[in-house]
Amino acid sequence: MKGELQASLEKISVETGSKISVVNPAYTSQVDRLTGTLLGSRKGDRFIRYTKDVIHADLNAALNLCIQEQDNQITRLMSSNEVEAILIGRTVQYLNSIGCSVTFALDRGWLLTKFKVKALKYESEYYPQG
Repeated sequence: MKGELQASLEKISVETGSKISVVNPAYTSQVDRLTGTLLGSRKGDRFIRYTKDVIHADLNAALNLCIQEQDNQITRLMSSNEVEAILIGRTVQYLNSIGCSVTFALDRGWLLTKFKVKALKYESEYYPQG
């Protein structure tokens, strides 16, 4: 079945002049396409940005897939754990650039608690207080 699907996609791409790209889909539904970070959350068909702006979750994920093609750090064959580590790093770096801490983001619900331990560890290594 996979081969038939691939053949159909290739046929359609030739007929429409489209390009097929294979990318790593890990976390594409959890990343805010505007910041490239894990700030925000998906609730059903809505993605709520940390700024409280709401966009359609599927559109956000689809645009992330398009962006992923140009990403030099995240490769197609990386594990989801490797992708998560990169995204946590980007998130902590972004927070630092806007003058916020991971704790601040967690307290406001910007960052999901499932990322708490790794984000705090990253922050302590790269942005130590004091």
